[in-house]
Amino acid sequence: MRPTSSNRTSPDSPRRPPAVIIVGPPWPRSAAIRVIQNQIQYYRERGFRTVFVGVPFLWYFKQVPQSPKGLPEAANELDADTILAATFDQKTYDSARFRASNRQAFYGTVLDWQVAIGRASRLSDEEIDFLGGLPVVLFHNNHLYTLGFALDLHSRLFGPHSKVPIILETHDVQSHLTHQKGDHNPRTNRCDRLERLIKSEIALVEKANVLVHISLDDSKFFHTFLPSKPQFLAFPTIDEKFRSTVSAAAVPAEAIDLLFVGQWHPANLGALAWFFEEIWPLIAHRHYRLKIVGLIGQMVQRKRPQLYDSFRSSFVGEVADLVPYYRAARCVIAPMLSGTGISIKTIEALALGKPFVGTSKAFRGMPMERLKEAGIRAFDDPQSFAQAISQTLSAEHDAAAASRAAYDDVFSIRASFAARDEALRAATALGQA
Repeated sequence: MRPTSSNRTSPDSPRRPPAVIIVGPPWPRSAAIRVIQNQIQYYRERGFRTVFVGVPFLWYFKQVPQSPKGLPEAANELDADTILAATFDQKTYDSARFRASNRQAFYGTVLDWQVAIGRASRLSDEEIDFLGGLPVVLFHNNHLYTLGFALDLHSRLFGPHSKVPIILETHDVQSHLTHQKGDHNPRTNRCDRLERLIKSEIALVEKANVLVHISLDDSKFFHTFLPSKPQFLAFPTIDEKFRSTVSAAAVPAEAIDLLFVGQWHPANLGALAWFFEEIWPLIAHRHYRLKIVGLIGQMVQRKRPQLYDSFRSSFVGEVADLVPYYRAARCVIAPMLSGTGISIKTIEALALGKPFVGTSKAFRGMPMERLKEAGIRAFDDPQSFAQAISQTLSAEHDAAAASRAAYDDVFSIRASFAARDEALRAATALGQA
């Protein structure tokens, strides 16, 4: 992937604002991108120049059938002042894999190895010089996988004893997710024990100065292991421009009764298998028009080809623009049986005021009691899920009002930015200490 940048202001301006470098995985049109988009909006409103650095790592480029050419273009959704894309070629990747595997031979886990592979990504000398000329006062890193790269870049720009603070937005408990997926340690060719994975994750996360969590469950986990580390809970919020674009879009000629949006992820595969095998037979006679959008279609085609063939007409695949699909949707569904972190797609549906039917796992990491007060419920068995779909579609107005009320109470920009203000104050205080 060729490094790209998009500069809206000149670094030679006589009155330059403070800059924040935001590091994250280059996942176009993903839930993580929505969170990073929220960060960028926050920092720009607080007067910062924003630089996003997309960092490839092992999992993304080895498992997702995605052309890297589209990454810089898709990252423009972020609306950062500058966008840079780190790269590694096959030779660099193979070398880093070999070094990481040997270095972690006796004590490392697959998490250490994955972070080491992400660390192999590189910016060009020209881009390093550009960043070195900015008045950077903060690093904001997303995901454990890119933390090694961020720490190396931080040291290269400011030296090993710099007081420029690093905020880490965790997004998930990666030790739990890695154990759940059954990822093998490349050195032992076996799965690491959960206790060892947790120990590796805590040792890595501890290198950041301040932690931000987007899930209630994640916040509880990290507070247990790192009680003295400054930590803040900032629920994701959805870009207001996206919300207004969907509401202002023309109503399509043909409605979508049920919409599922999902990326390439085992939890989405399990959700659709359960939906088609257990729930669909209960509502098939109603002839609902179902559409499934995202890379999950390719995963189902590869992992469950017979299931894909049976429902081929429902799979749309990855799309450049979700707006017409959300605008046409009468109900968004999330029949999740597993998952970690928080579901951005659930929050997105609530933000758009879409009638929503989901299981308890669709609301993971959220304050469920507050959602119930707004009229949101979870449905965990096939019969109740099927009945909820029928009832929601027969009372769309009330269901949409419940979604909007839940979003405004829990996930508003006001609440999110207030939490981010606290994290920024804590990081600033550490930087000045």
